[in-house]
Amino acid sequence: MARLGGMARAWLRKARMALVMTAGLSLAGCAGGGLGDMFSDIGPGADQRPGQQQPTPGQPTGTKVALLLPLSAGGGTGTLAKAMKNAAEMAMIDAGTPDITLVVKNTAGTPAGARMAAQAALEEGAALILGPLLADNVREVGRLARARNVPVIAFSSRAEVAGNGVYLMSFLPASEVDNVVRHAAKTGKKRLAALIPATDYGRVTGAALDKASRKYGVQIVAREQYVRTALGLKAPAQRIGRAIAAGRVDTLFFPEGPKLLAEGGRVMQAAGALPQSAQLLGTGLWDTPKIRTVAFAHGGWYAGVDPRLVEHFANKYRQTYGRTPPRLASLAYDATSLAIALKRHGGFNHAAITNPEGFQGMNGLFRFHRNGLIERGLAILSVTPTGPQVVAPAPSRFSGF
Repeated sequence: MARLGGMARAWLRKARMALVMTAGLSLAGCAGGGLGDMFSDIGPGADQRPGQQQPTPGQPTGTKVALLLPLSAGGGTGTLAKAMKNAAEMAMIDAGTPDITLVVKNTAGTPAGARMAAQAALEEGAALILGPLLADNVREVGRLARARNVPVIAFSSRAEVAGNGVYLMSFLPASEVDNVVRHAAKTGKKRLAALIPATDYGRVTGAALDKASRKYGVQIVAREQYVRTALGLKAPAQRIGRAIAAGRVDTLFFPEGPKLLAEGGRVMQAAGALPQSAQLLGTGLWDTPKIRTVAFAHGGWYAGVDPRLVEHFANKYRQTYGRTPPRLASLAYDATSLAIALKRHGGFNHAAITNPEGFQGMNGLFRFHRNGLIERGLAILSVTPTGPQVVAPAPSRFSGF
């Protein structure tokens, strides 16, 4: 990797110092420390049946925080789970001398496994649960934890599993939509067309668009829904393209991945819509290197984590574990850092978790609402052939946001 210039090095130093709660609570310091006195772990040689763990000799009697992950699941789920476990360990090391013991348990990625893991963690006295990852697992864990009044900070992106003591440390489409529509409105874009997929994702992003449009005074002039195939997209895209060509709209919201985004762009341009006629808006589906190959997307805006923060975490992880982490591994780092900070400053009560001032983590500013959903202060990124570029920085605090 090329050496960082002076300005970039200064920015990273500033970013590292900013990894604190905006209310003044430290999320993570930087110091040494061995894993043996921080973790109660399943261990590499242990039988990884759901819920099972192997105590580490000499572990402290600090407050127990359970980390529930599908460590024995196959494919990408298991790979992500192992990386999240690594990231949580990295947060513990960075904290120096954390006041918690992290108890890692395997859910196997099934509701039954999650139930067994949660029951074991609660019986062992866990005061907070981090995870699990999958929505149906979160439902099981939330039900058991509620009965013990133990908060859960889970990693699912399905908003319907939040609430009643379950908080979602994830990237929710609704938060992405709110951020990008707010920025569009701030820059004078007030007449919007929407091309929405007929999927669960489309339902969520469409509802978020309605809410954000009302909130920021944006008028939805044209709206089309499409089946997620090239054929299903054609007629709706033609109608939106004609609306853009007629000058009826100045913004297009198109929450789609690279392949169909390119196809939709081709159809709309054939219908007379020029790329510069309307500002294109997207979502986290654009957070992929493939998006830079889509010419129609170039100049489009979406809300996301500042690429410098993403690279900062990836570099830390590579230095520790010798490989590049999955993007979502950073969620476990932030959740573990938050647990450490909450323990140091009063414990795991719901009032502290929902502090309206929010927190700063590896993914920037965030806070939890009482309904369990996360709100993120995201940067506004523009798609370019060489990667995302920041067009508006993430807010540093929620006051006046």
